[in-house]
Amino acid sequence: MLLAALLASASLQLSSQGPGQASLRLCFDRPDAPIRYELLVTTQGPAGRSRSRHQGTADRPCPVRNDLRLPASTHVDARLVWWLDAVEQAPVERRVIIE
Repeated sequence: MLLAALLASASLQLSSQGPGQASLRLCFDRPDAPIRYELLVTTQGPAGRSRSRHQGTADRPCPVRNDLRLPASTHVDARLVWWLDAVEQAPVERRVIIE
């Protein structure tokens, strides 16, 4: 189990893609161990505040790929919690402000 934890990694990418656009990608570089994840995305800006939650078992290398269209000045926060062989790994957080 410890070897699996050393070999697995999570990549959470959140980036601005131009005016009113952002890209969110969650990928795992994993061994043959089961990975469970929960991704919470919060936006706050001129259109108000919203939250979305994506959760499940990683059945492919990149289980979440979203292109976001949001008003300028929107703050987007993403927080990933994930488990490898039922052992919680270090959370990953990202933030971007939409231009």
